[in-house]
Amino acid sequence: MNIVLTGLRGSGKTKIGMLISLHLGWNFVDTDKEIEQEEGKTIKEMVELNGWEYFREKEQAVAEKTAKLDKTVISTGGGLIVDKKNEEFLKKNGKIIYLHEKPEICAQHIANSKNRPPLTDKTSTEEEMKHLYEQRNNRYRESADIVFNRTDSKE
Repeated sequence: MNIVLTGLRGSGKTKIGMLISLHLGWNFVDTDKEIEQEEGKTIKEMVELNGWEYFREKEQAVAEKTAKLDKTVISTGGGLIVDKKNEEFLKKNGKIIYLHEKPEICAQHIANSKNRPPLTDKTSTEEEMKHLYEQRNNRYRESADIVFNRTDSKE
C-alpha cells in the first residue's frame, strides 16, 4: 500500500510527504525528482528542449513504475493525476490524497523557484496558479480517496 499526494505546485506535497514517510518509516518518492534524475535534466530544461508532451510521457512511465512500490509515500507532479491512466496506475496499490490549498498560497510558496517552467501564458505566478486551480481542482477531487483541506492552514 502506498500514499499518493496530489495537488497544485506549492501545495506542500513534497514537504508533507517527507514528514509522513519519516513518521511511518516508509520510503519517499517525488515523481518530478525521479524524472529529473533519470533524464539528467531539470523539468524546465526537458520542457524547453523537448516540450510538455515529452515530459508527460516520462511522467507516465514514472507513475507506472512507482505504483509497483510498496510502503511508499509518493509526491506527484501537479499535472500527473490529470491523466486518468496515471490515476489507474497509482490506485492499484495506493490511496490518493488531494492536498487542497488556495492558489494564492501555492503561488507564494513557489514565487522564487527558477526551475519550474510556466504551464500557461499567464504573466504572474498567482494568475497561473488560479488558472491551473480552475482547470484541475475537479480532477484532483475526482481522483482523490481523501481531500485534505489546507486552505486555512499555516506552515
